[in-house]
Amino acid sequence: MYHINFDIGLGPAIYLTSMEYENLYGNYPFVFTFRFMWEPEHLLRLGIESGYLPLFYLETKFYDTVFGDTEAELSLNSVPIMAVFAMEVVENFEVFGGVGGFILISEVTSFDNYVLSTSWSNAYELGFSYLYPLNKKLKLGGEVKSYYITKLENYDLVFHVALKYTFFSY
Repeated sequence: MYHINFDIGLGPAIYLTSMEYENLYGNYPFVFTFRFMWEPEHLLRLGIESGYLPLFYLETKFYDTVFGDTEAELSLNSVPIMAVFAMEVVENFEVFGGVGGFILISEVTSFDNYVLSTSWSNAYELGFSYLYPLNKKLKLGGEVKSYYITKLENYDLVFHVALKYTFFSY
């Protein structure tokens, strides 16, 4: 039997970076992702993933520039767009990987000016999940995954409470 599923995940993330700033906040309590997955009768599953992942927030006071001292607030958020490949290795335990990219959304406030810019970065994903069946259509469990963002050369480590709903079977 073939299934089409909708997976949703919500949980904290840790932005792993080599940047060393005192006021760099890279731990966010609510990162949100979702996937549409096609599960045929064989092992390989295919899907598309997206969501919203805040990566970091930096606040500086008395930042010295050539134009004088200023306070600055910087944030980097992202929207992943990934092709995902998954396989259930043992019952209810799934390993998955993805390839695609991130829309990076940069926001800067400095010298009383606000700047918003977007860019694209290639990205890769690797993770695993355990989902316990609650009934024939609904599974609940946990998921751990890591995104590698090539433009930043950094990782985002995500811990999710995950829910899988089978909305179509044939």
